[in-house]
Amino acid sequence: MIRLSRMTFLVGAVTFIVIGVLHSFVHLTELAGPDLEARFDAVGPVALQGDSVRAWDLFQGLSLLMGAFSVTLGVVLIGILRETDPLSPPPALVSLAVCVQLIVIAAVGGLYLSAFQIVGGVVGIALFAMPFIVALRRA
Repeated sequence: MIRLSRMTFLVGAVTFIVIGVLHSFVHLTELAGPDLEARFDAVGPVALQGDSVRAWDLFQGLSLLMGAFSVTLGVVLIGILRETDPLSPPPALVSLAVCVQLIVIAAVGGLYLSAFQIVGGVVGIALFAMPFIVALRRA
């Protein structure tokens, strides 16, 4: 079970990296065009901490940050796995934290984006719930 828990943790970590890279690629090739920019400009300026920013700039920043965040999270998770004793499951607290994050991703994705976010969240939860359960049983 420990080996399986480490494998599901690794698959989940690599998936975060792949999703981040693909998200950034799609953003730069399909979501950064003049048509979408014109639609965001139609929204007008957005007040952000007392400043007025273009909705387009806000979208660009958030979208690119999301891709970078996902890649960084995946790399950090791989680093945690590498630093963990190979005969031990990944840390329970880390697995639980990722599960909570994936619940939020699924909920927010389902509310505002697409059903695909829910599917991804559920699959991700399954990948990180296994190491969490194994770590709890071992403690």
